[in-house]
Amino acid sequence: MGGWRDMILKEFTPGEARLTLVADPDGLLMEEGILQVLSERCFEVLPFDDPVSFRFLYESKYKARWEWGELTGLVVVVQAPDLRRLPYDLWQAGRKLSFSLADIFPHLSYPVVAELDRGELDVLYDACGKYCSESLGVGATKDFILRHVFGIAPELIREPEDLLRVLLRRHYRGQRVPRILDERFIQVLRSEGRFNDWPLEEIVPRREAFFGFLQERWRIFLDRLARADGDDRIGEPEVAYGLRYAGPLYIPFDPRRETLR
Repeated sequence: MGGWRDMILKEFTPGEARLTLVADPDGLLMEEGILQVLSERCFEVLPFDDPVSFRFLYESKYKARWEWGELTGLVVVVQAPDLRRLPYDLWQAGRKLSFSLADIFPHLSYPVVAELDRGELDVLYDACGKYCSESLGVGATKDFILRHVFGIAPELIREPEDLLRVLLRRHYRGQRVPRILDERFIQVLRSEGRFNDWPLEEIVPRREAFFGFLQERWRIFLDRLARADGDDRIGEPEVAYGLRYAGPLYIPFDPRRETLR
C-alpha cells in the first residue's frame, strides 16, 4: 500500500505464523486499509478486550479450525504498550510484535502525533520523508504539523487579511485541528503582540463562532461603507451594535478601500 502502512504490513506474510500477538497502543492495526490487506493475506484480527469472551472465541473458533488443518492466521491485538495482559498459553505460543506512532515517526514528538486523526498520517509521513532530518521537540513538532498537514504557517500571518484567509479556508473545509495545535497557533500569533484584541480562543477552533464574528463585522462594514460614500442617514452608532464577539470593530472585507483600513 505504500507509506507508513508498509512498516506494519511487511511483518505479515501469508503462512508465516499461525498466531501473532501485537502490542498496538495507538490502534494502528485497526485502520481500514491495514485490515483489508490483512484479510487478503488470510489473517483475521481479534482484539483482546474481555478475557472471558476472548477465550471462548479463541478455543471454539480458531483452535478448532487449526485442528482441522485450516491455515488462517490469527492476529491478537492488545491496545497497550506491552502484552502482559495476555494469558500465558498465548504468550508462549504466539509470535510477538509491537507497533506504535513513536516507531513510525521517530523524529517527532509522540504526544503531539498521537492527537492526529489516522487519515492525516499519510500526509505527515510523506512530509517527514522529505523534511525530517533531525529530531524535533514538542513546539517544533506542532509547527511542523501545522505547516505540512494543515497548511498553516502562523509565523507568516502578519495582517488581518492573512488571518481571515487562513480561517476562512479552514472553516469552509470543516477542517478538524487538534486542540494542542490550535493552542500553538494562537500562541505564535500573540507572541509578537499581534491580534491581541481578536477573540482567537473562540474563532480559531469554533466554526460557528468564526462565522458569527464575521456576520457581526459585516453589518458594521456595510454601515461604514455607506457613511464613507457620504450618506449620513445610513448606519447605526458604533455603540449600538451590541456585539456578542469581542474584538476589532472593523475587519478588512475590502482591503482595497483605503477608508476601511
